[in-house]
Amino acid sequence: MNERSLESVCRECGRPLSSHPGEMRIARCEACFDGFLQARDVDFLSSYVELGVTSRRVVAETSLRALVMESPPHRKVLAMHIMEQYVLAAGDLIGLWHALKARDSAPVMRTFLEFRLDRTAALAFFQEIASKADGELLAELALPQPEDVARRCPTLPKRDANDLTRALRQLTYDLRYATQTGETAALALAQMAGERRGGAALTNQSRWLDSVGMRPDQVAAIALDERRRTVSVTAVTVDEKRLQNIVGHINAMTRAAQDLIYGVLTLHQEDERTRRLERPER
Repeated sequence: MNERSLESVCRECGRPLSSHPGEMRIARCEACFDGFLQARDVDFLSSYVELGVTSRRVVAETSLRALVMESPPHRKVLAMHIMEQYVLAAGDLIGLWHALKARDSAPVMRTFLEFRLDRTAALAFFQEIASKADGELLAELALPQPEDVARRCPTLPKRDANDLTRALRQLTYDLRYATQTGETAALALAQMAGERRGGAALTNQSRWLDSVGMRPDQVAAIALDERRRTVSVTAVTVDEKRLQNIVGHINAMTRAAQDLIYGVLTLHQEDERTRRLERPER
C-alpha cells in the first residue's frame, strides 16, 4: 500500500497541498479559504437575514397557535418545541454577536457557523449586555450612535438614515429585553443547548428518576451529563401565558439579529459608496 502523501494544489493560489490516502482532498489552503469566505460575507448576511433569522420565530409562533387546539400530550410536545426554538434563537443571536464583533479579523461566516452555545458563551453575553450602556454596545459592533448616523453616513438618503436610527435604538432595546432575566436564563439556555447537542428524550414524568417528579402540566427533556455523571432534567410548564412570553423573547432575539445585520450591511454599503466617490476618474 502506498503510504506517500497525495499532492494537490490550492484552487485559488496554486500552492501545493498534501493529504493522506483515504482523506478528503483539500480544496484550498487556509489563507485562501478565509479569503473565499470573507469575500462572501456580505452576500451571506443578506441571504441569512431574509430567511434564517426569522425561521425560529416562525416555527415558535406556529407551535404556539397549534398548541391551543391540541390534546394534552401533543401540547407538551409543542411546548418543548417552543423552548427548543428559544435555545436556537439565542444561539443564533449570540453567535452573530461574536461574528460581527470580530468581522475585521475573521470571516463572519466562519465565526458564526462554528459557534456553539455553552455556559461560558451564554454567561459572557448576558453579562456584557447587562454591564454596558447602549452606546458601548453599539461601539462594540463598530455601529454608530443613533444621533451620529447623519455624520457617519453622509450619502444615506434621509429616509434610510431615519430607518437606521430607529433600528439602532430598537437593537439595544431588544438586546436588553432578551437578556432581562439575567444569569439564571443564561445557565438554563446553556443546559438546554447542551442537551440538544448531546441528545435528549422527552418524558411525561420523572418520578422514576428522582423523588420529586413533575406536575401534570409539565413536560421534561432528560439528558446524560457525563461530566457530572448524573442525569439532567429540564422541565417546561405547558402554560400559554408563559409560552407567549418565551415567544416574545424569541421575537426580540430575532429583531435584534435582523437589526444587527441591517446596521452592518448599511455601513458596508455606505463605505462602498464613499470609496466610489473618492476614487479618481480615469
